[in-house]
Amino acid sequence: MNLRSLVSQARRILIMGHQNADPDAVCAMAAMKSLISSINSDVEIEMVADDVSRLSIQVMGVLAPEERISEDVKGDHDLLVLLDTNSRYQLGDRFQEVPQNPEYTIVIDHHEPNPDIDQLSLHTLVRSDRYSTCEIIADMFDENEIKMSSGIASLLLTGLLFDTRRFFYSDTITLRTALALLERGANYDDCVRSLIIQPDRSERIARLTAAGRLKIHNVGNWVVVTSKVRAFEASACRALIDVGADVAIVGGRPDKNQVRLSSRSTREFSRETRVNLGADVMEPLGPLIGGKGGGHANAAGANGVENLEEALTRAVDLIRMAVEREAGKNTGDT
Repeated sequence: MNLRSLVSQARRILIMGHQNADPDAVCAMAAMKSLISSINSDVEIEMVADDVSRLSIQVMGVLAPEERISEDVKGDHDLLVLLDTNSRYQLGDRFQEVPQNPEYTIVIDHHEPNPDIDQLSLHTLVRSDRYSTCEIIADMFDENEIKMSSGIASLLLTGLLFDTRRFFYSDTITLRTALALLERGANYDDCVRSLIIQPDRSERIARLTAAGRLKIHNVGNWVVVTSKVRAFEASACRALIDVGADVAIVGGRPDKNQVRLSSRSTREFSRETRVNLGADVMEPLGPLIGGKGGGHANAAGANGVENLEEALTRAVDLIRMAVEREAGKNTGDT
């Protein structure tokens, strides 16, 4: 992908993140805006997401209060940049049709590749071996020989810290990237402080509700749990992992026309079973719920419109089949 060529020819660029944009998404968006402006100072840039998480709002308030992420597309654009997502469904219901021309759409992401990505973009940089989109953006500054400000370094480090759970999921490349960002002026104390937030009452209730409604499924020696909430599915998943689950799948129906699924697993489950929640579970569930799914080995999700109960049941079946399949490979069975 020749970013310089694409950006240099553009007059108005739209940068978008996924629905309920998390800190990795919003920090990548702000950093990409800076990178593009350094390449083409005359271009007009708009940042948009269908909702921004409460934590992301706090992060931007601490680290980049001058930046604005709109919840509406205000005008035409001749180049679209999608960050931290490689599926139109992850943009949210209102923005699924914004990507129109693959020739003028860029996708930069670190999730498992979407099999339909060629229909979305002809210019893709999808690195599922990376733990955050912010890592990829940091590399792009180097590749394009663009000097990074200390403020942008702080944003990129914050997104990296969030998606790696402060280096819980990381490797030597991630650690080197973090060190390089610190050397470029990232303020570690500010980055960490921006990510500290107490769950509000509704989020705490969602976590407790998920615990009260959970169903336990034994898959070999692993404990897989499913539950349902109205919102905060990802937060509920993390809470269920913290209290002892090896895998948590939480479904939500915020309204009658929307179904959301979120999943998390422990590092041990992922390492020992080699089950990928994105490719093995959430992608196959996409058609069942009338939408799309994807994500990482340890964290994945899906958005759709129907069949919540059936999807939760099917998710457990998919995990069981994947565990058995991988166990068969290890023992030489076919």
